[in-house]
Amino acid sequence: MLAQFILVSKLIGVILRKALFQLRWNLHRIIHKYTYKKGDKNIVVIGASFAGYHTARCLANSLPTGYRVVVIEKNPHFQLTWVLPRFSVVAGHEHKAFIPYSPYIKAPDGACVWIHDSVAAIEPQEGAGRVQLLSGEWIDYEYLVIATGCTAELPSRVNWNSKEEGMIALQGQQSRFECANDIVVIGGGAAGVELATDLKSYYPDKNVTLIHSHSMLLGNGFGAKIHDVVQKEMQRLGVDLVLGERPAIPDELTGDLVLKDRTIHYDCLVKCIGQKPNTDFCRFLDSSSFTSSGHLRVQETLQVHDERHRNVYAAGDVINESIKNGRSAIEQGQAVAENILRSIQGRSLIQYRQQWWEGLTKVTLGLVSILMRMKVVY
Repeated sequence: MLAQFILVSKLIGVILRKALFQLRWNLHRIIHKYTYKKGDKNIVVIGASFAGYHTARCLANSLPTGYRVVVIEKNPHFQLTWVLPRFSVVAGHEHKAFIPYSPYIKAPDGACVWIHDSVAAIEPQEGAGRVQLLSGEWIDYEYLVIATGCTAELPSRVNWNSKEEGMIALQGQQSRFECANDIVVIGGGAAGVELATDLKSYYPDKNVTLIHSHSMLLGNGFGAKIHDVVQKEMQRLGVDLVLGERPAIPDELTGDLVLKDRTIHYDCLVKCIGQKPNTDFCRFLDSSSFTSSGHLRVQETLQVHDERHRNVYAAGDVINESIKNGRSAIEQGQAVAENILRSIQGRSLIQYRQQWWEGLTKVTLGLVSILMRMKVVY
């Protein structure tokens, strides 16, 4: 009871601080609306998911005269990745995963420019730089924000740009599951757990097997207690759970997986592994700026690790922070916007540190059960 009281008290404190921040931001936005004059000094934001969108939104409503935000986003719709495991199974809702960006960001005239394209290359220069788009166009920048997230296949990411292509991909996945009898899911992270439990809830008569290479589901950072809860619910649903196995994954659409002590037949196999950060165009950074997984190393100010590029920031799933979710991405985006403003004004930069409430994670366990978990950060 005491622990619940402490948690509620902390949450009230967070809500009040956020309400105060929003009030101050709204007042500043109103003042900015009548004082801002458009300019041609660009702050380029690459990617407009949670981190990039909120960076651009904050900047566009607070930049001093002479600057503008240029958002480069390849997708015409915001793709809500949280719902993709569910919509890969349950038909009729796939359109809800694609939220129109239009009317983009509400800001004074000229404060924000939105470009639908992808980045081919980045060419840094002394204290500035320029970005080349796939279309061939070059865009100069004073500051650069990399918020490009990760790439993966369904059910983690759509991996298609348009809403129509994404819906077709989800519908194709739904059809595969509907026609299959023996479904194998590889990977016991959040996407794999949600997909396997949704499949068994929606198709209780099908054989659903989840294979995970580690001894605990959802990664070691979640702990044994969470693993036990998830494992118990999967057993109740009837999911066949295989831990500590890393079988060779064949290319065939149907076949057999050879495990240590048995062989599992499948007529549908889904890989929920191998998310790759979108950093291919970041070759201008030195090798120390990347982790072994390819994520960008950042300083506490969210500037990239490479000291040569103090005007380049990064946020969201593309960086090496331990917690990767929408809340953290939004906080990082706001911190990046604050630091760019401070840099323009010649003030000292703030340091971003993940807060305890950013570790709140929700994982669905079938169609009716939800697991809520708080990861404490220091």
